[in-house]
Amino acid sequence: MKWTHEGRLENIWIRRELGDLLYEEINELGEIEILRSNSQSLPGDTYKRCDIYVTIDDTPRATLFALKYSQVRLTQKYDKRTNSN
Repeated sequence: MKWTHEGRLENIWIRRELGDLLYEEINELGEIEILRSNSQSLPGDTYKRCDIYVTIDDTPRATLFALKYSQVRLTQKYDKRTNSN
């Protein structure tokens, strides 16, 4: 994805990558967080890499989400304000 694609275009790309069902469920359960960095396979000054994270505070719903979508990876909570776990 290009660095110039922000906002609506970025959300369209995320929805396409995740699929409609997963995208809707994530928006219902929690908040999408995107970590942007330079592309690792294309020129970094033009293209970016987007790592998509979701935070679900409701533990039982988070467990059901992890069971339903076994392809997602569980990570430690990342605090974007302090850049730490």
